[in-house]
Amino acid sequence: MKTCLGCSYANWNRTANGSLHPNGEGRCDAPHTPKPLPAAYYRVGGDNVYGGSISRRCELKTDCAYYQRKVTP
Repeated sequence: MKTCLGCSYANWNRTANGSLHPNGEGRCDAPHTPKPLPAAYYRVGGDNVYGGSISRRCELKTDCAYYQRKVTP
């Protein structure tokens, strides 16, 4: 669907008397579990993602959720 009309997770803004607000805005209350970040990245406050540096000389703090062994031809 390309619209949230009729969705059970749609939480529409309402006026003081409980009617739908004329601005048509709302919030999606669907549960969301973000994908894990690669081990070389870290999250700081919400959606701010930093990192990406890797080194052959030191290990990362955790296992990487995206690690796949390279296939050699």
